[in-house]
Amino acid sequence: MTEVGSNLLLPARDCPFVNREVLLQKVTEQVLSVDGGNHTIHVGGPAGCGKTAFGIEVVHRLRGYFADGDLFFSFAEQPDSVAEVLREALLELGIPNGDIPDHPNARQSLYRKLTEGRSLVVFLDGVVSAKQIRALQPGPGASLVLVTEARPIDGAAENVFVVDLLDAAAALQMLTGVVGAERIAAEPDSAAELVALCEGLPMALSVVGATVRRAARRTPNPLAETVVRLRDERRRGAILSSDVVFGATYRMLSEPARACYRGLSLRTHGGLVSAAALSAALDIPEFAVEEALIELSEYYLLPHSDDGVYAVRELVRWHSRDVDDRPDDARRIEEERLRGFYGEKMLSADLQLAPARPWRDLLFPDIGGCRDPFGSADEARAWLRRERIGIRAAIEHAYDEGQWEFVWRSCVLLWAFYEKEKYLDDLKAVHRIGIIAARESGNPGAESVLHLQLGFAHYWLCEFDAAVTEFTAAVECADQVQLEASAVEGQGLALLARLSIPEAVAAFRYNEKLARRIDDPRRIALAIFHRAKAEPAETALPLLDTAAAAFAAQKQDETENLAKVAHWRGRKLIDVGSYDDAAGELNAAHEVMSARRRTFDVAEILTAMAELANRRGDRPQARARYEQALAVYTELSFAEPARRVRTALRQLDQSS
Repeated sequence: MTEVGSNLLLPARDCPFVNREVLLQKVTEQVLSVDGGNHTIHVGGPAGCGKTAFGIEVVHRLRGYFADGDLFFSFAEQPDSVAEVLREALLELGIPNGDIPDHPNARQSLYRKLTEGRSLVVFLDGVVSAKQIRALQPGPGASLVLVTEARPIDGAAENVFVVDLLDAAAALQMLTGVVGAERIAAEPDSAAELVALCEGLPMALSVVGATVRRAARRTPNPLAETVVRLRDERRRGAILSSDVVFGATYRMLSEPARACYRGLSLRTHGGLVSAAALSAALDIPEFAVEEALIELSEYYLLPHSDDGVYAVRELVRWHSRDVDDRPDDARRIEEERLRGFYGEKMLSADLQLAPARPWRDLLFPDIGGCRDPFGSADEARAWLRRERIGIRAAIEHAYDEGQWEFVWRSCVLLWAFYEKEKYLDDLKAVHRIGIIAARESGNPGAESVLHLQLGFAHYWLCEFDAAVTEFTAAVECADQVQLEASAVEGQGLALLARLSIPEAVAAFRYNEKLARRIDDPRRIALAIFHRAKAEPAETALPLLDTAAAAFAAQKQDETENLAKVAHWRGRKLIDVGSYDDAAGELNAAHEVMSARRRTFDVAEILTAMAELANRRGDRPQARARYEQALAVYTELSFAEPARRVRTALRQLDQSS
């Protein structure tokens, strides 16, 4: 029987092949386990991940098991050309051009007749439909059909092997194979950055590696130069054409999916996008966007998402910008719509998380209600967690665009979320630019609030000097007595934590005077509560009773503030030796804060419980409580409180 060729000869192994041995072994075992008959194997994965190279490697390794040769067909540039591919297959099988039937069905019948009884490898590269596979299934025999998918193919689930993106180590190994170990060793940081920029795509690594080799002829730092060129949007196309990687896939998309794909380039969402956000930006119904995102995921342009929020790879964002040839105004309008969506949702969330917070009415009384309110605080919090990265990107992009009001308003509206969830890196990052935005807006009240909120971030991180600095700036910016009182309260808390007790007492007493001038019962209760923290136990305990009574009289839910009072009652009762009463207060506070998922407060209460156990001489209980607190601080990445607890644990060991 004559060995056949292909419409294009099977390509050689022309690139470093790394990190695929396990998958190759699985495919080999699957193929060789078949007892007679034809067998089909599917290979899936993102564009540029090396599916074709993997398939080529499979064929080269298995050629010896298929005596009649191989046929190789690429659908990448002509995805709908089944009839033309059949014509090429018949030519390769020895049929003269003039004898090839015109009708596709006749060509298919002849192809199957000619391949019947043979042992072939039929390699179909870049397939987008089951129709293409059916058309090129050989006749009955002992052949292997190897399919690389441009998108998942219906009915192929049982025999699909997915080629994943390379991890950082494998990507570096591949880049080393292209440019040489000496160059990698000479510029390790630039090599790591190139690996990150290529996002584990072998195709990108191969192209970038070739660029490095060329650059090495004229510069001693070819990797660093290539990094600079790739980072520059104006220059990177000369190195790595994103269309080479994603262009063929993009052209297969439906028009709605293409519109959504272009929306992936929007800078406001920061590369983490949901259907609701994209729907608002593009002014397309959400159900249509959901279908388009599913299509993009099926084409491996987006990863699978369990929660409806899709992480967009940077290379995909590059390409989505490159293919968006619309006027700048069209993109600007979409950015504004998306910014408006985030602003509306942040307001709705804040109304759920902090309904009684005064700063909204004080700083933007004209903001009005919400068109799309959340049903509960839990729903609002879940949305904020999902969209957190996109929200931060929206704020940073608004800052770059000089949209000052959006920036500082967002900081105000996100406070309740950041405060409870302790996303302090986000809080600090957006507040630094928020303070500048408030200043640029000529709004000293907003600037004061943001200094105040940033001060509390430093306070939670035990950066007490920085906290005092921010609270002092908040006092200086305050243009209303309510703002001054809150800033002075923050000063007192930071001074107390810094163990500047006399200064803290003075600040808390002045804060109480301001609260009484404002004549707000809740503010007075808070001022008394905070003052009690700095006063000696004999003075503090009656103050805590007064604060508790005032909180209990409020119409809104003050359960958490009452638990905070109980926590401090427990601490002050320890100071006067009333250990049983202290235990009761601390247990009550712990129960509430655990139920409310106030994890930082739980850790603080646990440290008080540990101190109580130590006073009672119960070292095992003290150790257990300290270790529980340490676990919480560590999970929250609170380094200084964790350090204090470790010190307490060492002291326990030394005293036992």
